[in-house]
Amino acid sequence: MTNSDAFGVPIQENYARILLRFFEIECEVENNAPDFVSPETDEISLQIELSGNSKTIIPALDKPHKILFKGKAKKDASFSFEIAENSIWFDIPLDQVKDIWVTDLNFNLISKTPKYITYFIQKLDHQFEWLQPDLKTGEIKTMSISKKKFSPKKSNGKDSYTSVEILRCVDMISRAIKKIDLRINGAYVKFNTDKGRLEPLIISMGEKLGYKIEALTSEEIVSLEVSGQSVSHSIFLV
Repeated sequence: MTNSDAFGVPIQENYARILLRFFEIECEVENNAPDFVSPETDEISLQIELSGNSKTIIPALDKPHKILFKGKAKKDASFSFEIAENSIWFDIPLDQVKDIWVTDLNFNLISKTPKYITYFIQKLDHQFEWLQPDLKTGEIKTMSISKKKFSPKKSNGKDSYTSVEILRCVDMISRAIKKIDLRINGAYVKFNTDKGRLEPLIISMGEKLGYKIEALTSEEIVSLEVSGQSVSHSIFLV
């Protein structure tokens, strides 16, 4: 179904239509077999899941979505991709709109040969559009827009980390806390997340200690680099 279908196919009574638009994806790549596979030639699919305890089932999200290679991203060692279908839409009962509207989405890029190459998403901006028929004309229009930024999901307690990795994260968070400016209760810091793998653990550990840790956007990192700061995350006292 195309983007135009979202505004052309009638919406059933007591239902709402959600149009999910995607923008450019940036991610780091760990490639253990560069002579065998590369981001340019790999067959990549995007998996989407609703975060939290949402029990809503949306077939349009459950299926894998084809990913296209664009090139090198501005950030060192990062690549840029786009989703072949730049939008997805689906209809849900009106009483489920609130649950969808406030939820965050988890994204994973899956290689055709995952034993050789792994993708760590750094940026995947997207937005929800709430579509409804106009009461006078019946024309389907956008009623509201919710812009979203992807954040790596927190540790779910099932991830496996070595004691050395846990101690590394403890040390990094401890150093980050010492850099906090008490005037703003926060700081910009540099974390070595092992290409994103340790990020859920760092975020979860920080939360348990009363701190909010977030990855900076590429634009924020470049802006701070201009002022001489080499940083990757922000840490703030909750």
